[in-house]
Amino acid sequence: MDSNAGQSLTLDDIVHRYGGSLAVDHVTLEVAAGELVALLGPSGCGKTTLLRIIAGFIAQTSGKVVVGGRRIDELPPARRNVGIVFQNYALFPHMTVAENVGYGLAARGTDRNAAARRTTEMLDMVQLGHLAGRLTRQLSGGQQQRVALARALAIEPRVLLLDEPFSALDKSLRLDMQIEIKRIQRAAGTTAIIVTHDQEEALGMADRVAVLSQGRLEQFAPPSQVYDTPASYFVNQFVGTANVLPGTLEASAAEGATVRLDNGTLLSTRPVGASTSTSTSTSTSTSTSASASPSAGSKVMACVRPENMRLCDEVAGALEGVVELGMPLGATIVHEIRTAGGLRLKLSEPRAPGTGPRETGARVWIRPVSPASVMVFAAP
Repeated sequence: MDSNAGQSLTLDDIVHRYGGSLAVDHVTLEVAAGELVALLGPSGCGKTTLLRIIAGFIAQTSGKVVVGGRRIDELPPARRNVGIVFQNYALFPHMTVAENVGYGLAARGTDRNAAARRTTEMLDMVQLGHLAGRLTRQLSGGQQQRVALARALAIEPRVLLLDEPFSALDKSLRLDMQIEIKRIQRAAGTTAIIVTHDQEEALGMADRVAVLSQGRLEQFAPPSQVYDTPASYFVNQFVGTANVLPGTLEASAAEGATVRLDNGTLLSTRPVGASTSTSTSTSTSTSTSASASPSAGSKVMACVRPENMRLCDEVAGALEGVVELGMPLGATIVHEIRTAGGLRLKLSEPRAPGTGPRETGARVWIRPVSPASVMVFAAP
């Protein structure tokens, strides 16, 4: 592996406009060498635009792209040494697997013997050496994806870009391929950026996740932090599932807060602002658009993940409701419960062997497992 592989990537205050539309709004990211970062967000959030800027397919309106300490944004795509796995793989159907993998090397004028050795090395890495002479159109979707990955890695790129690489795969194959690509990326030591709208894909594969909305960076943090401590109401709603309980912030202190729900119930929560702290450290959360923390008396949204809700006895802080639906999902059961105030809340709990959902119409009481499991955001 040469010195080009596994280099750091910096996006420095990137702005991009399409006509009068702001597609990327002052995004700054620092990706460590050998790190896999996911750009996550809904359609139109700017993630694909950022990928195209890194690759050199479009030029940013302002800002800098730096790889390994050197600016590359003034270089044409062919000179950036960036590998790309396209959404549709873009393989050459008339070429063999080996010819596809070695295409970039041949285009660069690499010595034939050296190119053959590198091609064999890459095919062994993706476990396709036995199919080297087969045409790519004769391969399965998962095999084609591995050929595309091997081709991108063969040139020893400074940065590897993956543009929604699993969208064409069956769901049953996606997890296997996510594990496989993560294994190969780590083995190669390559810095990688994956663009996706699939939260499970991002949380499962990435070392850190950059959540984008309307061109802005909402949060940049390790997956567990994005899920457990979302930096904004948008991140809380987009990543995972959350029950939303509207109310008013009664009191706030360093050790916790109290929210009076619209039905009058008092709910103890984690400290206000615990979900919105920011830092430029690679080990903590970075956000460029987190809203200000709400103050006492303001309208808020108390948010609880379904797995952090529990059935309980009638006690203070519990919500009364009726089971509307129960869905067994293998090792867990998800219940939808309609509260007396009309809220529809989801509760997820482990399923014991031989058990099923609670009876529809059953009267129950539910509450968060702890104040620390309740996040508070200013009402949008």
